[in-house]
Amino acid sequence: MKFFANAALFAVAAAGAASKRDTVFSVSDFSASCIPHSTQCSYSFTVLQTGTMETTGVSCSATVSGNGGLLPDVKDGTCKDSARTWTVVKGSDGLTLTVSQQISPSSTQSGSHLIPNDQLATSDEPNASVQKYTGPTSFSLTS
Repeated sequence: MKFFANAALFAVAAAGAASKRDTVFSVSDFSASCIPHSTQCSYSFTVLQTGTMETTGVSCSATVSGNGGLLPDVKDGTCKDSARTWTVVKGSDGLTLTVSQQISPSSTQSGSHLIPNDQLATSDEPNASVQKYTGPTSFSLTS
């Protein structure tokens, strides 16, 4: 009986650990906005791989064509002097930022963060309705 109680406790602990999301990357200085009176929008941030000896993050940015003043998807974002790539995908809940890095010929490590719609503001400047990110500038990307 004691064996089954211990086995059940271990199974619950293991399930809890498996459902926990691990932080893969840390983002700082995040900004995203569309440029008034322009068709362009920009994303910019610094990303650091957590759990490593990396102490200086890499700079990632892109200027892309907007979608009527709304922040658009980014398919092939790059980071300066790094093999890391990133994407932004627009969904019904907001924008999902994902950073990826190849760690072996057959393996890639990725982390994502949902930017909820309530952190995206649309301003109605004269003759220019543009969207910008208003949330925290630092956050974690989890696997």
